[in-house]
Amino acid sequence: MALPNRTFVDDGAAEMCESGRAQCVQPFAKIRPLIVTSPNHHLMSCIIQKSMSTVMSAIFCFLVREKEFVDAGRSILREYPDIRLCEGKNEFKSVKDMQEGLSLRLQHLDDWHFSMVTREPVDRFLSGFIDRCIRVGDSCFGCGSNMTCFLEEEYKRAGEYAFADKNGLTRPRLTNEDIHVFPQNWRCDMDGFYDRYQFIRYSNDPSGSLLEDLTPLLRSQNVSESAISYISESLRSGRTAHSTVKSAARTFLEDRIRQSPYLMEYIVRLFYYDYKLLNYTLPDLDQLPEQEFSQTVSST
Repeated sequence: MALPNRTFVDDGAAEMCESGRAQCVQPFAKIRPLIVTSPNHHLMSCIIQKSMSTVMSAIFCFLVREKEFVDAGRSILREYPDIRLCEGKNEFKSVKDMQEGLSLRLQHLDDWHFSMVTREPVDRFLSGFIDRCIRVGDSCFGCGSNMTCFLEEEYKRAGEYAFADKNGLTRPRLTNEDIHVFPQNWRCDMDGFYDRYQFIRYSNDPSGSLLEDLTPLLRSQNVSESAISYISESLRSGRTAHSTVKSAARTFLEDRIRQSPYLMEYIVRLFYYDYKLLNYTLPDLDQLPEQEFSQTVSST
């Protein structure tokens, strides 16, 4: 079944959002972050689901408990959230919580290096959809494996959440799907600390741009060369346990979404401020083909 045409056919991606006509989801709504720290190195990283969250949690666990981590046979690429060695030990629920827990005044934060792994919005959306709606088999708001339905529903839910957050209303309860998909700029107390963050580029291969960005950051904070070497070798050893990048569903769905004007318009309306704030190139909606497909895994 063919999808509808774009709604805002006369506007480019930036124009339709900046004008307000497309009701693009607003920035800086608040979702409670998870912050991991290595106090001896004055390092913190904000963890975002589907953006190397498992890997970054494990790296920071290793930095604060190197010997225990190695002696326990733990692995940077094989740490699971329910069995993490450092759970609750170097983690905080906000920057304020981190300041209180580590007795840091505001001026002390100038000595700290804030980091956050970011992921290109389509890439992250697909990973969340495949993980929750296909691999885990959640109902995904009744959409099942229908990607079009799921994207439309998440856009609607994100708009409602942002509106409630901005107007002091009761925010809708977050589902696991929301947590894996909602905009990245809503995390990490970015409304107050955006300028402090260094954005590390996510890479499907952990030994790619992630390692390229991470290594100089660790060196700048006087992490030992032996620790950096261990982290580097671990990241070069393979993919994380639940990586979706090689799946057949992933290949099929990425081709469909990136070629669909209707779906890409929804992507921009949902993630415009992730593109803008996290320095990703906006899709050129005018260059997409006119032909449309129904976006399900089982059929076109």
